[in-house]
Amino acid sequence: MSTALYYALTCTGAIHITSAAFLLLLFTRLWFLVALYLLWAVYDWNTQKKGGRKFGNDFMRGLPVFRYMRDYYPITLEKTAGLDPKRNYIFGYHPHGYILEGAVVGMVSDACGFRDLFPGITPHMTAHSSILHSFLFREILLSLGFVDVARESLEFALTHLGPGHSVIVVVGGAAEMMNAKEGLYALTLKNRKGFAKLALETGSPLVPMIAFGQNDVMSQLFNTMGSRFWHFNLWLRKMGRKYLGVTLSSIVLIHGRFGILMPYRTPVNIVVGRPIPVSKIAQPSQKEVDALHSRYLRDLRELFDNHKSQYNVPKGTELLYL
Repeated sequence: MSTALYYALTCTGAIHITSAAFLLLLFTRLWFLVALYLLWAVYDWNTQKKGGRKFGNDFMRGLPVFRYMRDYYPITLEKTAGLDPKRNYIFGYHPHGYILEGAVVGMVSDACGFRDLFPGITPHMTAHSSILHSFLFREILLSLGFVDVARESLEFALTHLGPGHSVIVVVGGAAEMMNAKEGLYALTLKNRKGFAKLALETGSPLVPMIAFGQNDVMSQLFNTMGSRFWHFNLWLRKMGRKYLGVTLSSIVLIHGRFGILMPYRTPVNIVVGRPIPVSKIAQPSQKEVDALHSRYLRDLRELFDNHKSQYNVPKGTELLYL
């Protein structure tokens, strides 16, 4: 039930609808509660750019609901190398899938034992500012240590929160939802190099990750790669960048068990790769950024190839970079 609710909130726009409904309480006898909350929200508006909320963080990460979700799929976490608790890391999570339950349950929460596997490392999941500004829902995310995916927010988390504080970046972003098809591992990564530049500027090692099965938890309709609907999504995103200055989310029509927003009970197995050492360079050249980006792509492909048979991925399946 908790898993179905999670999908319903994130995939139907219920997060923002709930925020709007909450504001309507201003016209009821409960207006003073809404007013007090709005005052708090204004005061707290930039917390997601300052490392997230610290109060209640351990309690939220340990909530039983995450264990229920872990066991539903199930979700597992595999460690391939240790991490130095004195360093700050940039974790690259792939693929995006639909709502990132693998990253949230496997790494943000304590359900899969992330902080036991990597003692001294505190992971901060990243999200778009529009989500972190949603009334009420933002309180949950911030209490889980979420931070804004904007550059200044990531730099703050990596350089001001202390040793071990690290960020989880879904490099492919919402664009990758277009290719979230069962059995397909197509990553929007070829031209995304900002994370590599940030790693060099902050001296933060990069840690590639693959979530086997992340794309298999739902079925997507009408959006086969190369189809008219797929090209429509490409056009929509292009128009958003050109006229609005933002990258619009892909339109995806999905269903799971029973034909509703109930994900399939299919395993999501997250493999955390070896860290890629990075030397701090205040102003890295494009050549240095390209070199680190290429190394990341090689290591990520090697991680995928070395573990795909272990998690029942067909031998001929390749990791695609778009």
